[in-house]
Parts: sequence; structure tokens; C-alpha cells
Amino acid sequence: MPARMPASDSAPATNSRVANSAAALSVPSPRPRPGRIGPYRGCVGRLLRHSGRGDRQLNALTQERQTHVGKYRALLLLLNLALAPAMAAQDAGGSFNLLLKASLTDDWFVISRSNVATRNDFRDEFLAYTGASLGYRITPRLSLRIGYRRAWFRFAEDWQPENRVMLEGYFADRINGFRLTNRLRVEGRFFDWRDDDVRLRNEITLEAPWRVASLALQPYLEEEFFYSTNAGRFEANWLGGGLVWRPADGVKLKIGYR
Repeated sequence: MPARMPASDSAPATNSRVANSAAALSVPSPRPRPGRIGPYRGCVGRLLRHSGRGDRQLNALTQERQTHVGKYRALLLLLNLALAPAMAAQDAGGSFNLLLKASLTDDWFVISRSNVATRNDFRDEFLAYTGASLGYRITPRLSLRIGYRRAWFRFAEDWQPENRVMLEGYFADRINGFRLTNRLRVEGRFFDWRDDDVRLRNEITLEAPWRVASLALQPYLEEEFFYSTNAGRFEANWLGGGLVWRPADGVKLKIGYR
């Protein structure tokens, strides 16, 4: 009679066959590839790629716009620099002065100044004035003056008048042969064609000791600013230069451009 196998030996064989059958029927779960994001890796990847492309396009547009803005600003700056001399040239022109001075006593004197000024270089006469002042010499270098001036402006065809009363301090000294002067003036201006005004002016002039030609002409440089108290602003700042001639004691001619 054939020998029977123990039941304990036959059970593992049956379990092994069942496990192999289950393994054959099962479907392995998908493993995500490196760099991918689960089952939606295609959609997410496309979104990320499109998002990065959009950012690059936006950055490119922003840089291009900034470049155009920079070019426009540079163009405007160049236009301003080109137009500024042309606009200033409308007011720039010649200045012709005659100064007369006479002593009354050792300390008191009278001084008169007349002027004709042009703009657009020397083509248009737009300013003329004459007047006189009474001065008192405080020290050899410092004096005070009070005076009156009648001025005329031509902005179109007609000359418009102005009356001025002036109070000024005047300083003069020589430094290594150069004559340095500074004049600070307060003037009341009265019109019948615009509002009256009180104006402050300060002029600094430097005359060189050099002589030009046989007439003993001396070159000079000057700077003068004008401040309107009514308007609360600086109206002008003149820079100029030219030649000074003193043909006699108490007589001075100034021919310049500013």
C-alpha cells in the first residue's frame, strides 16, 4: 500500500500554486519616472513650460518698453539741450554803458549811468535807461548811493516806460592788479502797464589789469542776478564780458556782450 504524504507537507505546495496564479493575474502599479509628477505629468509639464515661456515673453516686453522709454528720455534731453542755447540767444545781446562821476566834497559825489542794450545779438534794441544817484563814501572801498532811473522797454513796436528809485551799497578793491567790485541794490519799480515791484540785484565785476590797443582798453567779466520780491523768484542771471575804456577822470565807457 503506497505511503501517504503528511498533510503538513502537501499544504505548502497548494499555497504556492495559488500565490503564483494570483501573481500572474495581478497588474503592477505604475511607477513615476524621475522628473515626472504622477499620472498628470503631461498636463503639469505643459503648464510649467507655458508658464516659463510667458514669463520670458513678459520680461522681454518689459525690457523692450524700458529701452524705448530710455530712448525717448534721451531724445527729449537732447532736444532741450539743443533748444536752450537758441532760447537764451533771444535775450543775449550787447550792452553799451556810459558812466559819469563827479565829486562834490571829499565824501559826497554824484554819479550818472546811461545804457542801451540789445537782444538777438545786436539786432533788436529792447532796453534803454538813464538816471543819477547821490553817493556817500563811507570808506575808501565802500560807499552808499540813492538815486532815480528812467527806463524804457520795447517788447513790440512801442517803448514801455518804467520809473525806479534805488538804494545800493558799492564795494571796490584791487587784488593783484585786478579791480573787483560788488554792487548790491534794492530798487522800487513803478509801471503804468504792469504791476509794480521791488527787486533785488547783485552784480560782481572783475576788471583785468591788461591793456588792449592804444586806447588802454581793459577786459572785464561780470555776473548779475535779479530777484523779484513780488514774484518770489529769480528773474534772470546775466553773465557777460567786454572792454572798459576810461578816456578821462570820472568818465567810463563799457562795451560788452551778455
